[in-house]
Amino acid sequence: MKKGTLISKELENFYNKASEETRLEKGMGIFEFERIKELIQLHISKKNTTIIDVGGGTGKYSEWLAKKDHKVHLVEPVLKHIKLAEKRAKKLQNPFSVTIGEAKKLPFENNTADLVILHGPLYHLQKREDRVTAILEAKRVLKKGGIILGFAINATASTVVGLMNGMIHANSFFDMCKKELTTRNSQCPKRFSVFIS
Repeated sequence: MKKGTLISKELENFYNKASEETRLEKGMGIFEFERIKELIQLHISKKNTTIIDVGGGTGKYSEWLAKKDHKVHLVEPVLKHIKLAEKRAKKLQNPFSVTIGEAKKLPFENNTADLVILHGPLYHLQKREDRVTAILEAKRVLKKGGIILGFAINATASTVVGLMNGMIHANSFFDMCKKELTTRNSQCPKRFSVFIS
């Protein structure tokens, strides 16, 4: 990773080739979107909740929350996603804010949010110390009594996707899954590039 950049070149390339914008609108993404909305809703106890959506991608969850009249701030390190999120926010009566940034150094003061959602960061940050830093940073911007809602992907995720989509038969994908299952660490996103439609 170059000094001054928020994410690795591999991760940026992955998201420039992938369509995060449409991922939640097809296949298993539809179920993921609906289930995560249910889980988020369980942790919102009042109207006009202040929410920071860290790693919020193109803003699909932020849009949904803003439409429910919550005060939402999306933080995202991928420039492609920032542009799409800004476009989405501008269409709303109650727009959410969009800021380029990343989980380990949030651009907010202490005690800002009622709810902090850590979606992408906990599976893109590979090192334990980076994940701990992201969680501590979420805690810093959280109000007393607030909630950090973190989502992660377990080591079997790639294997399950590969089995469902028939990609498991490709040698490079199989090798990646085998390594993930034995080391319990996800591999560099560039390994996925040949499988992105």
